[in-house]
Amino acid sequence: MRDLLGIRGFRRFFLAQCASMLGDSIFLVALAFAVLEATGSAAKLGIVLAAGGVLLCVSFLVSGVWADRLPRLPIMITSDLVRLVSQLTLALLLATDQTNLAWLIALYGISAVATAFFMPARTGLIPQLLKPELLMRGNGLLSGAQRTLSIAGFAGGGLLVAVAGPAGAIAIDATSFAASALLLIGIGPLTSVVVTKREPFLRELADGWHEVTARRWLWLIVLLASLWLLLCEGPLQVIGPVVMRGSYDGAATWGLLGAALALGGVAGSLLAPSSRVPHAMVVCLVLFFATAIVPVLLIFEAPLWTLLTTSVIAGTSHGMFDTLWHGTLQRDVPADRLARVSAWDWMGSLALMPFGLALAGFAVEWVGTAPVLAAMAASGLVLNVVMLASRDVRTLGAQPVQLARFATDRTGRIEP
Repeated sequence: MRDLLGIRGFRRFFLAQCASMLGDSIFLVALAFAVLEATGSAAKLGIVLAAGGVLLCVSFLVSGVWADRLPRLPIMITSDLVRLVSQLTLALLLATDQTNLAWLIALYGISAVATAFFMPARTGLIPQLLKPELLMRGNGLLSGAQRTLSIAGFAGGGLLVAVAGPAGAIAIDATSFAASALLLIGIGPLTSVVVTKREPFLRELADGWHEVTARRWLWLIVLLASLWLLLCEGPLQVIGPVVMRGSYDGAATWGLLGAALALGGVAGSLLAPSSRVPHAMVVCLVLFFATAIVPVLLIFEAPLWTLLTTSVIAGTSHGMFDTLWHGTLQRDVPADRLARVSAWDWMGSLALMPFGLALAGFAVEWVGTAPVLAAMAASGLVLNVVMLASRDVRTLGAQPVQLARFATDRTGRIEP
């Protein structure tokens, strides 16, 4: 880890991500309970989350191309500043009891668009900061930090909502974007990715899609992730807070579950890049069955310790997958197209999630939580079996990958 953090640019990037990750975890808890307190409706919570999801996915189509055209660092800084303003505005409206469904959708939507521009630029920036042989370890360190800080963020977010209300929690999240922007500004100018010929916008967008479809492991995992977010993860983001309010201790318990998931993620992010873990993706997928068990435990209002234990196991699989996935992506995709491919990855994975968010809220009000949770568990089980049956998925991170085609000219610029 010392060698990674000894690289000045990566160190500041890492600290910026730590600040942002902590705030994001707090925000995820605070937003759900802010909407539930303001509207009292699971369906409206689903609408708010779905609206943000739609804007996120649509924006990815544009953001990936621009993150390959423009310097990535200024895009990230601007995105942080936009989210700072939107979160402060939302906190102020909540604190003064002036918010409504329209404001919630608008401000969360603005934050989602800014996030859509941030994420592809972030993915593309990492190979500019680290050599190819350090990418897997760098992603493991970032994933481990994210999960570690999420433990404090989720648990602290639940307590903050309980003590200071959603407004106070969201205001704290806003300060994390200010800290992130300041740290990113301190990185200074970077060598840019050299593109020999600039194509029209739609052509570059299509080139990114071609890079995705040319790799079966890539488009297959994006498709499976999209279905999982539609049928399992999306509905849980709506139903989870509803169950916590009715059968457990509300935001505090929901925050603890998020912290348990993050704790497992720390272990997973450390295990994934280790050569001492053979067939890491197979281990990851076996542990992933825990995600199908969580909805079953919620149906029976299981003791909290069983939910926490299962969430730790599920989080371990998430941490392993994230590290293997991003490390492979950054090594196998050419540097000048990486942001576009990352945007297609994000958009494809998240494309169906808004439908899961929106439909889950209405489904809960129509048929109740138990049938919806049962459907989520069955879907998760089937999808995990499909992933285990696919050689492309099982061997992710294990097969030799084509290193992104880097060359350096005399000025230190990176060329494809």
